[in-house]
Formats: sequence, C-alpha cells, structure tokens
Amino acid sequence: MSQNPAVQRKRVTPNGIRSRKNGAGSITMVSAYDYPFARCADEAGIDIVFVSDALASVGLGRSDTLSVTLDEMVHHTKAVRAGAGNSLVLSTLPYLSYPNPREAIASASRLVKEGGANAVEVEGCADLGPTVHALVDSGIAVVAHVGLTKKIAARTGSYRTLGTDMPSALETVEDALSLADAGAFAVILECIPDRLAQLITQLIDVPTIGIGAGPYCDGQGLVTQDMLGLFDKFVPKFVQQFAHLGQAAIEGYVRFRDSVEQRQFPASQHTVRADDQVLADMLRHLRSLDDKVSFNHAQSGGFTVAA
Repeated sequence: MSQNPAVQRKRVTPNGIRSRKNGAGSITMVSAYDYPFARCADEAGIDIVFVSDALASVGLGRSDTLSVTLDEMVHHTKAVRAGAGNSLVLSTLPYLSYPNPREAIASASRLVKEGGANAVEVEGCADLGPTVHALVDSGIAVVAHVGLTKKIAARTGSYRTLGTDMPSALETVEDALSLADAGAFAVILECIPDRLAQLITQLIDVPTIGIGAGPYCDGQGLVTQDMLGLFDKFVPKFVQQFAHLGQAAIEGYVRFRDSVEQRQFPASQHTVRADDQVLADMLRHLRSLDDKVSFNHAQSGGFTVAA
C-alpha cells in the first residue's frame, strides 16, 4: 500500500484547483454522500469530494437524480464536510433550485453556510452565465457542468453522450466558454467525445474535469458507488471499477449471519463479563421485591443467588 498522500498536503481551494490548468497536476474528484467515504477520500489524497445529485440513485435508491431536494443536499453535504478534511467539498445545486440568479444565490448559500460546501456545482448551458456570474459576485465559488446535464436528461428522458454531431458539439463548446467566462473556476465535461473534450480543454482558461469525457481533460471524476462496485443496477461504459466492495460487503454479511446462527458470535473476546458478586447482590435485591414482581425464573439464566 502506498504511503498516505493526505498527511502532508494543504487544504485544497478553488484557487488551487484553478492553478492546475494544462498539466500542472491532474485533478481527482470522487463523489461521497456520508462521513465514512468522505474521510476515505481525504485520506487517499483526493482533491475534490463531490456531493452530487447521484445521491438520489446510488445513495437513496431512486429511479433518477432529479428528485433530490435542497434539504437532502444540505444534510449530506454537512456529513461529507465532517469527513472531508483537506479535500475541497463541492455540492451540486439540485434540479430546479436555481431558476434565476436570486434563487440560485439563496440555494447555494444554504449549501455553503449550512452544509459547509467550499463550492457549488451548476449544470446548464450558455444562458446560465448570468447565474454563475451572480453566484461568483456573491462570493460563492462555482464549478460549471456541461455536456450531459439534468436539464437535458429531464427534457429528453435519456442519459446519452452529447456532442456527437456538429450542432450539439458547437453548442457544448459555447456552453463551456460562456460559463468559464462567467467566473466558474473549473468546468465538468460529462459524456462527450474525447476529442471534443480535448478542444474545450485547450480553449478555456480554467481546468476541465472529465466524467466519461476521455483522457484529455485536466482531471477526472467518478461516482464512488460505481468505481468501488457498490451499485450494480447500471454501470456506465466509462467507469472502471477499482474495487468490488459490494461483493465484499455481501460476503461479510453472510459470514456474520452464519456465525450468529451457529452460536459462534459473540465469543468471549466480544463480551463484557458480569461480576458474579454484583449479579448476586442485584438478584437478591430483586427477589426482596417479590411482593410486587415475580422472579421465580431468576435461576433460569444459569446463575445461582446465594441464600
């Protein structure tokens, strides 16, 4: 096992991420929705811990990501912040929580002030520029997200690769340029062709983080449950599973069940033994109350009370 890379590192900041443009150190981003996984990500030296709306599906078992609420995002962001240590905590603004700049600021303020997020993620196209600008002008750091977004998924009813034809490719480039110009300190590119991601990475002056966008971005991100084998209902083509914790967890539960059924757990090393004298004194006291409560079965547990 490699030495813990998080021991000596400084806290990751939006400016620190922005400075790692064009080969100045690849950026790593993973999702997390609770304290334990956030802590693991920080211990592993992950740069960005992303409280994404995938929480709805991989964390809460829902059929899509559109149903997650702002209250839920605040709740889970708070748990992640508690474990994220020096990693930057990025939290997404849920679907329909930022229809205009004013409401975007109100929603983002909750993620930052109540949840402890260091930055917020907004998904959309070029017309989201004024919202990004308003957030940044209010002192809230923003990561923009283009390509496959919640709005497109809601409108089309499907999750598919974007930018495979000329019109959508040009639109994706324009979206990234506009949102970077509006003040986003990084741009997530999701489910677009690799060379299109390469072009956008060369055109904008802030880092790109790819999610299914090929190897040419300034960083890469994945959903924890996908990459660690904890969610098997759907695994995107672009995901590499770096561990199989789901199967390991099932095997652990089976061993626990078998051990309990075979009376092997808990063993003596897992048990706090009662002091015989304390137990005897307690039972004598209880039997002295026999006029109120019957303790005729006092010896059925395998112990004897002295006369």
